[in-house]
Amino acid sequence: MGKDKLKRMQFSLLGVIPARAGSKGIKNKNIREVCGRPLIYYTIKNSLGHREIYKTIVTTDSLEIARVARRYNVEVPFIRPKALAKDNTSMLDVLRHALSECERKYHIQFDGIILFDPTSPLRDREDIKEMIKIFMQKKPDLVVGVAKSRRNPYFNMLKMRRKRYAGLVLEANFSRRQDAPHIFDIANNCWIFSRRAVLSGWRIPKKTIAYQIKGPYVDIDREEDLELLEWYLKKMRVFQ
Repeated sequence: MGKDKLKRMQFSLLGVIPARAGSKGIKNKNIREVCGRPLIYYTIKNSLGHREIYKTIVTTDSLEIARVARRYNVEVPFIRPKALAKDNTSMLDVLRHALSECERKYHIQFDGIILFDPTSPLRDREDIKEMIKIFMQKKPDLVVGVAKSRRNPYFNMLKMRRKRYAGLVLEANFSRRQDAPHIFDIANNCWIFSRRAVLSGWRIPKKTIAYQIKGPYVDIDREEDLELLEWYLKKMRVFQ
């Protein structure tokens, strides 16, 4: 088979776990131990075993992260260029690079990329299955996991204006939060992008489906978040 010829499968996703070395908030965050295992382990375990995902890979600029990831049976087919591992690097640039490298390596044209962020390690496998099913049936450019937000920009979120006065983020006259439009947080633990969305650089395309997750989620930004995660994993006996 020629290098430039990609075979088409009935349906195939590329699972991508991005894990760069640099982290301002928590040093070596992706491989910090939580309940005796590196943080990235919990995302690897949740990403494997889905039949629609042809391959799950870790994209990293770190040989140490690559070594740790391979211990848990996930492929690291390339080391990401440092130019794509900066603080201001777009995630879609990382995904586009991973898609290009993996299509060349595996000689497959993927239908899309399923993004598993290791710094949002809590995810329900049933949520993932349902999101993949929606992606296959509805064929949107993005399926993203969301949860109802506790704060609402129409009711109790403020922005600063001129002369230090404050006002609602979105102007409205609702007297009860329940009357305001429903707002959702992006859970950040599972995104499924179409191939064309990745290649076009569309973060939130017009054809986006928001899937309300059933399971919990957490973003690891501070040491306190790691402590909360460890408490939860011990309580729920996750992957023990």
